[in-house]
Amino acid sequence: MIRAFSILVFYAAASVTAMAQFNIAPGGKSHPLGKDTLCFRYDFRAGDTLRYGIEAHDSVNIERGQSFSKTRKEVLQIACDSVSISGLMHLTFSLVSAAEIHVSGKDTTRRTSSPWKNRKQHVTIDALGHRRAFSNDNDTVAGVSPGGTFPPMWLPIIDTSCGRQNQSWLSSDTVVLVENAVPNPVVIQQNFWRVLDRLDTLGRKTSVLQYTQTGVGAVTMNSRDVKIDVKAILAGYGRLAFDRRWNVIIHQFATVENRFTMTLPGGSLVNGKHWIRENITLLKLISTDPKRSWQGATKR
Repeated sequence: MIRAFSILVFYAAASVTAMAQFNIAPGGKSHPLGKDTLCFRYDFRAGDTLRYGIEAHDSVNIERGQSFSKTRKEVLQIACDSVSISGLMHLTFSLVSAAEIHVSGKDTTRRTSSPWKNRKQHVTIDALGHRRAFSNDNDTVAGVSPGGTFPPMWLPIIDTSCGRQNQSWLSSDTVVLVENAVPNPVVIQQNFWRVLDRLDTLGRKTSVLQYTQTGVGAVTMNSRDVKIDVKAILAGYGRLAFDRRWNVIIHQFATVENRFTMTLPGGSLVNGKHWIRENITLLKLISTDPKRSWQGATKR
């Protein structure tokens, strides 16, 4: 991981031009809160179990190589194991089910499972999504999630709790993405956030927030004793609908373009692009509080 992180810092300079677009209003004045203020935070309770349905489309284009696309349907589970006195939430991620249709030229392959299924990742976050601790259930067995090493984050780091409609802010983070692969990918990202509006969706009252992302990422993958270094430049967009009563994401639309370079044994380079588009929808919330338990209309 140390080597991967060093590569990541070195390549951060490559994204300076992309990141510069976010320096819109340096030193801008903060706006007073008012009637059009919307607030956002994560409020998982001990004993909560949330199941999300993921519908995604991936398109991969490798220069002078294979190109393919796939459609994925997955169920993600986020369980809150405990909440500390200071409010830190100890979460466990796991992929409950995964199916995909993989298309390469005239060939179509259907898969009904994934090696990443039922593997567990442990993440501790605060109310704004900042990660305070993270680990995998087994760091000795390499693996990759169906969405690859740099898909959109399931729980983005929102960084600021309240803002007036159309108010925006810039956040910067270095994140170890334990939920995506072993060894763990690392990403340095900048997100430009904007408060949107209140919206009723899925029979719930929500507050909507959007982000635009740029970043650089790196990971060293091992396969059959072959080591491959992967570096990526990321550009993404997401829109989050937070339930105003439960303070959890009830729906997220996100897309990301991942321009990657793989360094193969012997030093040869392979360039490519990976586009991902995802809809992530809350299917079910199980809680020790009966008033908090909820079953969505969509069932899997």
